[in-house]
Amino acid sequence: MSDGEATAPVGPLTEALAGIEPPIPPEAHEKLARLFEMLGAWKGAGITGFRSPEDLARYYFREALVLGRLLPERGPFLDIGSGGGTPALPLAIAGGGNWLLLEPRQVSAAFLEMAADKLGMSPRVRVVRQRLKKFLRSETGRTELARVSAVTMRAVKLQAGEWSLLAAGMSAGAPVIWPTSRPARERAGLESGLFDEEFVPADRGIVWVGRPRPAS
Repeated sequence: MSDGEATAPVGPLTEALAGIEPPIPPEAHEKLARLFEMLGAWKGAGITGFRSPEDLARYYFREALVLGRLLPERGPFLDIGSGGGTPALPLAIAGGGNWLLLEPRQVSAAFLEMAADKLGMSPRVRVVRQRLKKFLRSETGRTELARVSAVTMRAVKLQAGEWSLLAAGMSAGAPVIWPTSRPARERAGLESGLFDEEFVPADRGIVWVGRPRPAS
């Protein structure tokens, strides 16, 4: 597969991105359109589950870019379980910054690496093919985590102990930004006392923003 194959039109993307503030610069808009085409070309690989170009534009791109207002001005940023690349790739295109994308699945990681390269975002967008718990327990992972100014994730279920490892390794005040729902938050197995929590209204559900509490 390549990004040169026939793909879905970019009309739905232009419509979905209308009205986003601040407005997306033309160069970034062009790269978002190229990413939209790449995702269409890779549809058969199963890296995203969106059923239509309209859903892809709305939920992969627009929802990701709306999260930009919650990010600190400067990175680096860590995206957990990047999958097909949302929210990390749209945010990296529109807002810049250095991103580390954590994705253990080989086909998804291959797509992320290809997209970062073809969109001219290497080396500021790096892909690590590793599971979260292994990453958090490694010396390299702990060093990377201590440097990030924010963590993003979407459609990811953290395993037992991963929340505490995440909170313990992050800088004070650095947010974890998680588009989700209140029921999913309640089912998350997140130990109490680890984060100061904020619930931000969103078009679908909420955005959970958690900032690690200082160790007592």
